[in-house]
Amino acid sequence: MSILGGMSSTENKQQIYLGFKHMGQKFYANGETEVDVTLLKLHPDTFKSGWGRYTKADGFEYQWDSKFTVPEKRPDETWKRAFSCWVMPKGAEHPYLWQRFTYSEVSAFDNILSTFWNDRANHAGKFPVVEFTGSKIIQVGMGSSSELSFKFNSWSDNSFNVPDWYIDPDAPADDDFVSPNEGLADKVNDMIVKTSELSDDDIPF
Repeated sequence: MSILGGMSSTENKQQIYLGFKHMGQKFYANGETEVDVTLLKLHPDTFKSGWGRYTKADGFEYQWDSKFTVPEKRPDETWKRAFSCWVMPKGAEHPYLWQRFTYSEVSAFDNILSTFWNDRANHAGKFPVVEFTGSKIIQVGMGSSSELSFKFNSWSDNSFNVPDWYIDPDAPADDDFVSPNEGLADKVNDMIVKTSELSDDDIPF
């Protein structure tokens, strides 16, 4: 923390945003650091569904449904179905926020839910653990995406903490919190020059 102000740096701040990269077929934190995802514990109290998009002007934006899995009106055609949840990979030092709107990850999260959703009432207060079994490139329309495969592993009694700002938007942000929009302008500008527009799996991370 900078006492004088104007001295902040993101270099040593925790990378908490988990995302899957189509190129490379791996999970990364903040699009930079590879994360080993084998077993993944999910925190059901943090599940959100809604709509998301990325624009050059505003960066990442999300509008969440009032009730999980009950879609509210889509703002316009630029918004895609999105989800959000906190997860703890086996062996990780801290949890990650898996909050995405790519076709591959939204489909994967939907399939993950199907592996335990009908059994959740029998395991109230417990945390589902799923196993990542691999991925492959698939054809989607005129382009390509990824198919991520998960299977249910177990129910866990062990919880993990998530930041107050995720549960309560009015809570102060952690000193180590880095916005997903920070530092992306140059990356996006370069990508737009090369591709003219961002495809489903070409968002910055």
